[in-house]
Amino acid sequence: MGKFTEKPMNNDKRQIRKISIALAVGVGLIYLAFLKPGIWGIDGNEMFWMSNSLVTKGNLSLPPGAGILGRDGLYYSSRYPLISILAAPLVAVGLAFGYLMNLPTRYSATLFALLLPLILTAITTALVFGIALRLGSSEKAAYLAALSFAFGTTALVYAREFFAEPVLALITAASLYWALGKDYREHAGTSILAGLAVIAKPSGIIMGPILSLYFLGKRYPWRTVVGPLLGMGMGIALYLGYNYLRFESFWKTGQGTERIQWAGMLERWLGMLFSPGSSGGLFWYCPPTILALWGFYRLFKKQPLEALLVIGVLLGYLTMHSLWVFRGWNWGPRFLVPALPGLLALTALIPKKRWNILLLLAIVGFLVNAPTLVSYYQRYYAEAADTDRFLNVIALWGNPLDAPLFNAWPAAFRQLGDAFSHDVRAVINNIGEPAHMGQLAKSDLLQIVAVWWWVLPAAGIPIWLGFIFAAALVVAGIWILRWGWREVNALLGVWER
Repeated sequence: MGKFTEKPMNNDKRQIRKISIALAVGVGLIYLAFLKPGIWGIDGNEMFWMSNSLVTKGNLSLPPGAGILGRDGLYYSSRYPLISILAAPLVAVGLAFGYLMNLPTRYSATLFALLLPLILTAITTALVFGIALRLGSSEKAAYLAALSFAFGTTALVYAREFFAEPVLALITAASLYWALGKDYREHAGTSILAGLAVIAKPSGIIMGPILSLYFLGKRYPWRTVVGPLLGMGMGIALYLGYNYLRFESFWKTGQGTERIQWAGMLERWLGMLFSPGSSGGLFWYCPPTILALWGFYRLFKKQPLEALLVIGVLLGYLTMHSLWVFRGWNWGPRFLVPALPGLLALTALIPKKRWNILLLLAIVGFLVNAPTLVSYYQRYYAEAADTDRFLNVIALWGNPLDAPLFNAWPAAFRQLGDAFSHDVRAVINNIGEPAHMGQLAKSDLLQIVAVWWWVLPAAGIPIWLGFIFAAALVVAGIWILRWGWREVNALLGVWER
């Protein structure tokens, strides 16, 4: 009998491209079946309103009373500009859709805005596949790692949230993918991405130095080495200009600097990795990342610079955010989401006989994050705020039994229970109304099943039709992903005689 082995990475770029597209489309369709019906929370709403104003007013202002008072007596978001700019076309379509379907435009616009993180995360899934291949993994391992990213980590959660992290994750993943290539045009592209990373979120400033150090270690031409630093400088300049447009000051961001502290830095650094508490727990909420340590070790022995590049991104984001005194209302280590693509690519480098461990950890990760597919993770925080338990729940190193990790499923079931006793039409008409302290858990979106098809009765469409369509999206997504897996197998597998 011949011995089954895998061929080295196939160089058929066209076939690899088709598999990458299958990954993005398949994951995107499954995500679409669980698209959220609206944005809940301050951060996402501020960035949405900026998108809305770009479309309807041509400026960056927010509704009166929202955001921070700034230029010309108007209010402005204290958040980051890139996601709002990227979402503007989708918001425009959402507004038109609302007028057409006689829906509250505030609702329809947010629904379409939420398509952006979904699309970005689906593309990032394909980039995980590409990064793993460029690190030297087999196509099979790279495919499994990409699926583990999409369904076994908090990427599953933040693909449904209007936060800056999905944008920064895509930029970070694309930067790694291009940096690992051999094409000078891709290397030049990392300079642009280093600038975009800064305006996606200021913590993206780490990408410029990390990329330049990697290019320096590879002894690339100086124009390649300094490119990301120049891009970072351009990004900083654009962000300063963004500050001036809002507050007539280059240095005012709308967020105070008092939360940048050395005190407690080590606790936050370790907490984002190991604590199951609020805003922490990379290894708890994203179990497949445990195997990234093994992948890093194996890669470091063969390609130390590439290993340091990927792990440097994690350490950069980890260290940057450990300087910030963050406070709750996050699902897992939100600030480390941009590091996930590189970490999951590393998991593709573990031995083939241990792939079953990767699949097992991905399944565990899915079960951990799955309650957020039908509910808002903020429901648990809202309940805690209403019952004076909020400080316990948002503690990074508090009682583990208070952690969202161990309370998300019960909170999700409570939200589902409320959904069957509330009129969806009334909820949709109240979308955007401010929640009242002491009754946060009773606010509009926390009283319905957190999927778009649950609110179809507001447009006169039965829920069951939406459910069937959503089920069809899931089936189609799975079929496309299975097709991609078959194509991967077609690239591999020969018998040695």
